[in-house]
Amino acid sequence: MPKLNAARSFRKTFSVAKIKNIYDIKILGAKTIGLDRVDSKNFEARNAEEIALISRKVLAGNYRFTKYKEKLISKGLGKSPRQLSIPTIRDRLTLKLLCEYLFEVFPGSKPSLPQDKIDKLRKSVDEGLYTHFIKIDLKDFYPSISHKLLISKLRKRVRLDIFKTLIVSALENPTTSDANIKNVSNVKQGVAQGLSISNVLAEIFMLDVDSRIREVTPVFFRFVDDLIVLTDSDPSGAFEKINSILRKSKLNPHPIDAIGSKTKIGKISDGLEFLGYSIKPKKVSVRKSSVINFEGSLVDAFSDYKHRLRDAKNVTEQQTALARFRWNLNLKITGCIYKNQRFGWMFYYSQINDLSILKRIDNTIGMLFSRFKIARPPNPKRLLKTYYESKRTDKESHWYIPNYDSLSIEKKKRFLTEIGQKIDNLPDNEVDFVFHRLIRRATRSLEKDVLSFS
Repeated sequence: MPKLNAARSFRKTFSVAKIKNIYDIKILGAKTIGLDRVDSKNFEARNAEEIALISRKVLAGNYRFTKYKEKLISKGLGKSPRQLSIPTIRDRLTLKLLCEYLFEVFPGSKPSLPQDKIDKLRKSVDEGLYTHFIKIDLKDFYPSISHKLLISKLRKRVRLDIFKTLIVSALENPTTSDANIKNVSNVKQGVAQGLSISNVLAEIFMLDVDSRIREVTPVFFRFVDDLIVLTDSDPSGAFEKINSILRKSKLNPHPIDAIGSKTKIGKISDGLEFLGYSIKPKKVSVRKSSVINFEGSLVDAFSDYKHRLRDAKNVTEQQTALARFRWNLNLKITGCIYKNQRFGWMFYYSQINDLSILKRIDNTIGMLFSRFKIARPPNPKRLLKTYYESKRTDKESHWYIPNYDSLSIEKKKRFLTEIGQKIDNLPDNEVDFVFHRLIRRATRSLEKDVLSFS
């Protein structure tokens, strides 16, 4: 493979043609709005001039980001909320292009799926060669990333000044609320969370850190800020060396003896937990708290239906509420395929071999129908069936699990009408907009069902 010309690739990435392509595929119809309050419809109306502006300013080295809008996500009682950064649509497009470029220059920064990490960890555990594990949790991972160290790592492969200008502008751009927009200064440390470049920058930062840890112990897995190591002897020495490597990169591993710390050392025979999975030799299951959280989300679906049914003013609204409930519940059970990605609880936990968990949750769903006095539909969806269907590698062969990439406009209209969306007399492009807005919102809800491992 010929060596990548980083400068030429950067200019190609920010050409008008490339920007237009990424806009059409990745950004068109985006629902979120930044601090400039420009929504997707207004941006689309002038997308040609916006695209030209991005290309011109980035390649001239004077593109500047609008301050990111703050969104706070609760992490539970007694915990500080997670701060997410919401860019404007123009900045979202620019950041997406920057992300594509970083993946091209740093191909090793493409993170593996959690399921791939679990599959490899399971195989290592089942080999029976290792006796102990070390699990390390990094404190405030994204906020603690050093700009100086990160820029140094980026500059080893890209020395283009206009690239550095763009990266520094994105890194230092502050996140704020509408009320505080005039009282914030540039950020000097950390990577904002919620941006398309957040994960790739974190992975680039960790590339050489991971390599140094593998010199200490070759059986090492990391997913963002969760690390796990397997050893065949007393792990104490490896634990100290790994902590030293992390601290030299200005990262903060949680002390093993701190209250609430997920950092721990243990015997593999006693079992270990990683990314929401519970793993023992020859047995992979779902962590108990992850099951409880998912069952809680199922209860919410039933409760929401009861509220909608109570508020329904006529038979049509009652039928719509029932259709919406069945779709919502089935989606939680089966997940879906959208934008060529798999979403859902069962897709996430597809690496388990303890199928008793799925039978138990299927039974719980049956009991919820009885508890809420709702008639069960004919041929109800089941997690156990979904588990086997999720093993299909060809997305086109799915029929039990909905594939929203393959629906015709007529099927979209029928689906939207069934669940009460008002689409009468809307042109096809408007119907498409409503459909994608709804499915994006649904996939975000599915992601919440599996984020409880963090």
